[in-house]
Amino acid sequence: SYACLKVGFSKIPEVDLPGHMQAALAAYPYLGCTGGPYEVWRMWGVSEEVLCAGNDSVLTFIDDVLTEIMEIFPSEYIHVGGDECPKVRWEKCPKCQARIKALGIKGDDRHTKEEYLQSFIICHAEKFLNEHGRRMIGWDETLEGGLAPNATVMSWRGEGGGIEAARQHHDVIMTPGSAGMYLDQYQGDSKIEPVTIGGYATIEKVYNYNPVPDTLVATGKAQHIKGVQCNNWSEYMYNTDLMEYRMYPRMLALSEIGWSPLNRKDYKDFERRLDNALVRLDEHNINYQIPQPEQPNGSSNFVAFTDKASLEFKTTRPVKVVYTIDGTEPTAESTVYSAPIEFTESGILKIRSVLPSGKMSKTRTITVEKQALAPAKEVAKTTPGLEMQVTDGMFLESSKLADVKEWKKSTMKDLRELTSVVKSSESMRGVKQYAAVATGYVNIPEDGVYYISSDNEEVWIDGKLLINNGGEVKRFSRHDTSVALAAGLHEIKVVFLGHIIGGWPSNWNDGSVKLRKADAKKFTRITPEMLVH
Repeated sequence: SYACLKVGFSKIPEVDLPGHMQAALAAYPYLGCTGGPYEVWRMWGVSEEVLCAGNDSVLTFIDDVLTEIMEIFPSEYIHVGGDECPKVRWEKCPKCQARIKALGIKGDDRHTKEEYLQSFIICHAEKFLNEHGRRMIGWDETLEGGLAPNATVMSWRGEGGGIEAARQHHDVIMTPGSAGMYLDQYQGDSKIEPVTIGGYATIEKVYNYNPVPDTLVATGKAQHIKGVQCNNWSEYMYNTDLMEYRMYPRMLALSEIGWSPLNRKDYKDFERRLDNALVRLDEHNINYQIPQPEQPNGSSNFVAFTDKASLEFKTTRPVKVVYTIDGTEPTAESTVYSAPIEFTESGILKIRSVLPSGKMSKTRTITVEKQALAPAKEVAKTTPGLEMQVTDGMFLESSKLADVKEWKKSTMKDLRELTSVVKSSESMRGVKQYAAVATGYVNIPEDGVYYISSDNEEVWIDGKLLINNGGEVKRFSRHDTSVALAAGLHEIKVVFLGHIIGGWPSNWNDGSVKLRKADAKKFTRITPEMLVH
C-alpha cells in the first residue's frame, strides 16, 4: 500500500508494512506466510495476509522497496506505516515462530510475542533508512512491541499513542480521527451527504482541535509535538470532485490549527474570513462543500403528513437558505428561510443554501405529501416472525430475483437474520453470497407518520416500495422516507442482496429496518416482537 503526505512543499511517501501488503503478495506470493496464491484486495477492511516476518527474503524486499522510494523522494522522512497488521498468520507460521525463538522474544502482559515480532520488522526498516540518511515515521501501532529508536509517531487512534511516544522522547504528529482529523468523515447529515466511511467532523470540530495535549505541556514534553495532520482516505472518493468536497473547506481549518497560536484562535472570526477564502477556492475551480439545509433528527426528501407539515431546517455553519414551493429552482433572490415552512396540502419544496458570493449549494427537492393513515390489516391468526426465502448467488439488482427457480424457505424471528444466513467474515474469503426476502406483517404501535431507514436493498410496506437502495453502497441509508400508518398490522417485505458494491460487503450490515415517529428524535429498530406472519 502506498500513500503520499504533503508537508509544506515536500512530499513524504508512505509504504505501509508489514500489513496492507496483499497487492504485493499477489505479485510476489513467496513473501507471505502461506505462499499463496493471493488475490488483490477488492474491498475495505483489513486483510489478514501480511508479509512473513520469518522470511529473510521479506527483509530484502523491504530494503529494495525503500531504496526505490528514496530514489524517487528526496524527503528526510519516509513513512513505513506499521498499522492494522493482524498477527493471525504469524501465530501459525513455522518461519515466524522460528524467528521469535531465534530472537528470544517472549510475550508478556503488555504485548504478545507476535506484536514484539512486528517491532523487529519496523526496527529493521528504520535501521535501513537511518543508514541512508533518512528518518522513519510510523503509525501509533509501532509502539506495540517497542518503538524503533529514532522513529516519529503519527497518533491516529486518539491521542494516547502520541502522548506515550512523547513521554518516551519521540517526536509526534497528531492526527486523531476522534478529534476531527479525518476528512473522510461526514461534515453534514449522512442522510443527504455522499456516502463515506462514517464519523462526523464539522469544520468547527476540525478548527477547535488543539494538537498539544495539556498533559505534555504540564510534563515539559510539548516540544515533541512536531505537527498536526488531517487524513483523507479515498475509499469512497470515486473522483476528484468528491476528494475536494471532503477536503475543502475543512483543510483551511487544519491550516489554522498548525499555524495559529492557541491564544489567537477564534472560530467566529475564522467563519467570517471563510467567505473570502471560498471565493479564492472558486478561482482555482475547487469543489468545496457548501452546507446543505438539514432537517433535525435526520433529513428525508419525502415527508408525509396527515393534517399539517412543519418543515424545519438548520445548517452546520451559519449560511443563508432560500426556497421555493412553486416548483421553480431557487435563486439567490428567492424567499429566505427564517422559520419552519408549513404545508396543509401536498406540494414540492425546493431548498438550497447561498453564500455571500452568490454561489449556491445543490438543490434539495422534498416531496411533501398529505396522506390518510394507511389502514391496518385484519389477520385472523398469526405466528411470530417472518417468512424468509433464500437463494444462492450474488445479485446486484432485485429484478433478477424474478428469474430464480429455487428458494429455500424458513421462518426468521429477527430482521437481523437477513444478513447472517451465511456466516460472513472480515476477509469475506470463501463466503458464499445469497439473496434473502422476508415477508409478513409488522405491528405498528400507534397511529402516526413514521420515518423509515434501512441499509437493505428494499423495504416495502403495504405493497409500496418505500426504501430503494439499488445500485448503491449499502451503508448509511440515504433514502429515508416517511409514511402515515394506522396502529396495527401492516404488510412488510424486506429484500437483502448479498454483494459488494463500492468496496462494502452488504453482509456486514445488520439487516435491520428502523422506524422513527415524526415527533420522536431517534430511530429504533423493528424488534422481533413486532413481526408476525
